[in-house]
Amino acid sequence: MKLRSSKSRKKPGLSPGTLVYTREKVQEHFSLQLFQYTADDIVVSDETSVEGLLKKIDKNKVNWININGLHDTGVIESIGNHFGIHPLVLEDILHTDHMPKLDDYDNYLFLTLKMLRINDGKEIGQEHISMILGDYFVITFQEKDGDVFEMVRESLRTGKGRLRKRLSDYLFYRLLDIIVDHYYIVTDKQEESLELIEETLLHEKTDGVSEHILAEKKKMIFLRRSIIPLREEMRKIKQKEFVLIQSETYNFLDDVYDHLTHLSQTLDSFRDLTTSLLELQMTVNANRMNNVMKTLTIFAAIFMPLTFIAGIYGMNFLRMPELEWYWGYPLVLVVMVLVALAMTLYMKRKKWM
Repeated sequence: MKLRSSKSRKKPGLSPGTLVYTREKVQEHFSLQLFQYTADDIVVSDETSVEGLLKKIDKNKVNWININGLHDTGVIESIGNHFGIHPLVLEDILHTDHMPKLDDYDNYLFLTLKMLRINDGKEIGQEHISMILGDYFVITFQEKDGDVFEMVRESLRTGKGRLRKRLSDYLFYRLLDIIVDHYYIVTDKQEESLELIEETLLHEKTDGVSEHILAEKKKMIFLRRSIIPLREEMRKIKQKEFVLIQSETYNFLDDVYDHLTHLSQTLDSFRDLTTSLLELQMTVNANRMNNVMKTLTIFAAIFMPLTFIAGIYGMNFLRMPELEWYWGYPLVLVVMVLVALAMTLYMKRKKWM
């Protein structure tokens, strides 16, 4: 998982509000989907043109417009012109490295954030997503097909729950809530990875662990950049009243803020755990080196007197009685073996080995 998408960026010097998609194109096509509903009725339309979609907008219903494919800036500009979206907001929609933020305009509310999920390769997949809340509409801008909103779509189609009985602000909450719920799935996966690394280290297996720890640390940095700023932006909802959000919806949004606070605390604990794992790895490596040095020292200590004895009888003096004795050589070998055994037993009694 890349922390940044730096291959395509807005060129310095362009006018504010210039629409530039700041990432490599992730799909060739774009798709438009429109959900229009009341408490008693729902219509779902898949459109191929912006003009056809905008003609179907009904101000007497809640309209959820979902756009997949940010690379077509003409589509984004047409949507923005129709709903009176500020050019700087449209620029933020296309700026995929943008930090999460919440802005309140006269007739709409703008939120940009990261959508995270676990892909088929069990890696963290991330996508830049923006949401605009209006009086009778919610617009979601996604980079590509596929998202975490299927439960919301199913709830709209079946009419179960309170979603179709409420206004656009509640749909805005539900979309935000399901994105945050998937943050928990990602952090749970992160916790499993850290626990696996810890278990590996406790079994004193350190081969390749440094790379895994550093990879997890990078993921942690990305998760913190995605979650903690969003928590701070959602704090605005607790501090300020927004015209487009009904009082009944504030309690639900407060719950989202509480979830983000809990996730932030979880990430803080993960950061501490990652630091502890690095320290544990260094400790395991140091212990392994100490054991190696201890073993070498024991062998050196045992062979030191044997080397001394061998050194004495390796001298070329003429008057050495043992050299002419028939049992001299076997006796010296026996003495060396006994010395080695005695030193080994002594070290075991001292629990040095």
